[in-house]
Amino acid sequence: YNFKRHQLEGVLKTKTDGATWYSFRPSAVSPLRVVVLDSYDVSTIEGSTEENTKTASTFLAQHNPNDIHSFGVDWSAGLEGTERRFVPYGGLMSDEQLSWLKQTLTAAAAAGEAAVILLHTPLCPGSCNPLCLLWNYQDVLDIIKESESVVAVFAGHDHDGGYLVQDGVHHFTLPSPLLCLGEELAFATVDLFKDRLVVKIGRRTKLPPLRGRLPFNVT
Repeated sequence: YNFKRHQLEGVLKTKTDGATWYSFRPSAVSPLRVVVLDSYDVSTIEGSTEENTKTASTFLAQHNPNDIHSFGVDWSAGLEGTERRFVPYGGLMSDEQLSWLKQTLTAAAAAGEAAVILLHTPLCPGSCNPLCLLWNYQDVLDIIKESESVVAVFAGHDHDGGYLVQDGVHHFTLPSPLLCLGEELAFATVDLFKDRLVVKIGRRTKLPPLRGRLPFNVT
């Protein structure tokens, strides 16, 4: 919201091989693969290309009858359930990125790797406010389920945070540090072991009790 893509690239080096989505193995002796996705690849804020920004405006207008180009209005008026995600501060992944993701996760599964996905916008209904879901979240969930290589997804966007296990995948929506008061701290750590994933989140959260089948230790 606050910086242009070229500014972020200049400071944070957000591209790898020319793309804003990429994967890597933190350790050559670990089967862990970290997958970083660009949930604003196609976005009215600023897509990964000028064409993607235009595409986002057209797409959003087809799914939201409200005035999406003005501020101070209720962009989600009249939208119900997960349809409320079609608002200007969201986005979607292009076919190019989806194709890359499918190839990456398929290769990870074949290599016996366990993948952890990092992105800004949540993918899983129930793990966040519907307003904050990726526009084409189901496309991504289908790829994840088919690959059977993803163990966890870490997202943000929804300031209140959330958590849900779906198809054996842990979907974490990390709360915003903006919710902290006074001297309160905002932090989370993830310890990765051969047989488990241990997540520790600071006390200022609104995460619901952990439920469902938990193949990893989550504390």
